[in-house]
Amino acid sequence: MTADVSLEPIAPHHAEDVQRLASDPDVVATTNLPEPYPENGAAAWIAYVMPKHEAGEEYAFAIRKANGPLVGVCGLVGVTEEVAELGFWIGKPFWNCGYATAAGRETVRFAFETVGINRVFARPLECTAPSRRVLEKLGFAFKHTETHENP
Repeated sequence: MTADVSLEPIAPHHAEDVQRLASDPDVVATTNLPEPYPENGAAAWIAYVMPKHEAGEEYAFAIRKANGPLVGVCGLVGVTEEVAELGFWIGKPFWNCGYATAAGRETVRFAFETVGINRVFARPLECTAPSRRVLEKLGFAFKHTETHENP
C-alpha cells in the first residue's frame, strides 16, 4: 500500500495531536520517546526543536494523511554537512497503513535534495521489526547492532 502523506514543519498547533498520539504506551514502547510520555511533552519538544529546524540542525515534520489528521512525526537529527539520522514514529491508530514508508521516503528526499547531505542512516530499536521493514523498503541496508546500557 502506498499512503498519501504530506509533511509540514512541526509547529505549536501540532502539540495537541502529538501529545495524544505519543502518550500511547504502545507507541512509547516502540520508540525512544520518554516513558511515560510527560504531560506537556509535545509542547516542550516542539519549543525545543523549532529553533533547531530554523538553524538547519534538526528537521522535524508532522506527518499528515492527505487532507487528513496528523498521523505521526518524522525528521532528521544530528544533521551535518555530510550526514543525518532519520527518525519516525506513527500513532497506533495509523499503524500498518504505509504512512511511515511514505513519510520516510519524503524525508530522505528532503535530506538529499534540499539539505544536500550525502548519507542518511537510522537506528531502529531491536524490538521494532516494522520500523526495520520500513527502512528496507526505503533502501536502507543493515550495518550493525548497537548496544545501549541504561544508567
